[in-house]
Amino acid sequence: MACQKPKEFGYSYEVWAHRLLVSHVRDHAKEQSHNCLARMSASSVSRLLAAHELQPDKVRYYLQRRDPEFDVKRAEVLCVYQQVEYIVQNEELRPLCDVYLSYDEKPGIQAIENTAADLQPVPGEHQTFGRDPEYIRHGTLSLLAGIDLVNGEIIGSVEERHRSKEFVNF
Repeated sequence: MACQKPKEFGYSYEVWAHRLLVSHVRDHAKEQSHNCLARMSASSVSRLLAAHELQPDKVRYYLQRRDPEFDVKRAEVLCVYQQVEYIVQNEELRPLCDVYLSYDEKPGIQAIENTAADLQPVPGEHQTFGRDPEYIRHGTLSLLAGIDLVNGEIIGSVEERHRSKEFVNF
């Protein structure tokens, strides 16, 4: 059961919360002819999961390579980094081009403003900063960022729109 998603059992959860798993085992043990599991403790469920090295309450992300040209592109990128490393180590050499730029973009960043000031931590009362969940939304922005791989200069730009024009201007 722990190897299946809670949604398969009619729950709205994406992964098993420990309490939900224990509750489900207890509630459905008899109908599955496992009467002894109706009284199963939370610690027994924890030990059973640990014995099988299962963590149904966790998600570990992985990257599926969908691009058939991935290996070729990776080799090209690594070759550029190798060239940059060689240029940096041999300062008397003139680079093949003026700029080696690594660039990335993050479109759709929410521009929000808090409506109330954060509350400071207070020993014995509040361990963390407190923040009112209400905010004013000012739309979205795009962050364009790059780094010159030879001299380490960081270049950034925040744009209201995300089109090829902004990229070319960057």
